[in-house]
Amino acid sequence: MDVAAHAPGTVCWIDLGVLEPGAAAAFYGKLFGWTFTGPGADGYRIALLNGRTVAGLGRAEDPPPPYWTLNVSVRDIDAHARAFAAAGARIVVPPAPVGDLGHAAVTLDRGGAPISLWQPGSHTGMQVAGEPGSFVEADLLTRHPAEAADFYHRVLDWDLREKPGGTPGITLTRTDPPGPTRQASLWLVNFATRDVEATLVNAVRLGAARVPSGSHSGAVLRDPTGALFGLIAAPE
Repeated sequence: MDVAAHAPGTVCWIDLGVLEPGAAAAFYGKLFGWTFTGPGADGYRIALLNGRTVAGLGRAEDPPPPYWTLNVSVRDIDAHARAFAAAGARIVVPPAPVGDLGHAAVTLDRGGAPISLWQPGSHTGMQVAGEPGSFVEADLLTRHPAEAADFYHRVLDWDLREKPGGTPGITLTRTDPPGPTRQASLWLVNFATRDVEATLVNAVRLGAARVPSGSHSGAVLRDPTGALFGLIAAPE
């Protein structure tokens, strides 16, 4: 589905921080048919699906394992960063401009899951969602679901017991994030595919490893760089 704009409070962008963005680009390019702009001077690449922006890949500043991050669109990033901090989040990178693209802030929610805020400028976010090869939804993997639900209701008015309005959906899963990971909670980014099993087989052939997925409706994998991601059948 083409996405012209992202309502405030919805996920507008996803990106992967990884020590070797080139290796990640090679894997996801072959798996989903992505092409890439860049890399820029900082190593950041924009992934395109049939010419439409779908995700970003950049060089991680933290040690591995890498992870996919959600970016939530907001109108006033300073006010949202203050609200996050007041609700118990840790502000890792305070709000700052990213050229004329927008303003970004990086946080760890109250349970330790990384999540970023984005106040759009010229870059409004992903231009496609829910199609094969694009972001479809995310699951919060946490040992403390009630605490997480309270946090996100307070800061973003999300109800993690149901999928909120907007694209994509957000769900809550009572589980420990599959190791290895430094986070007690972690967002699992899911990509749409026409055929979960065929895409799973191809991902493993390209160097990914399947991870036990419990109640997940599709498949969960760890890519060759160590980042966790999911596959879900594309919506009709």
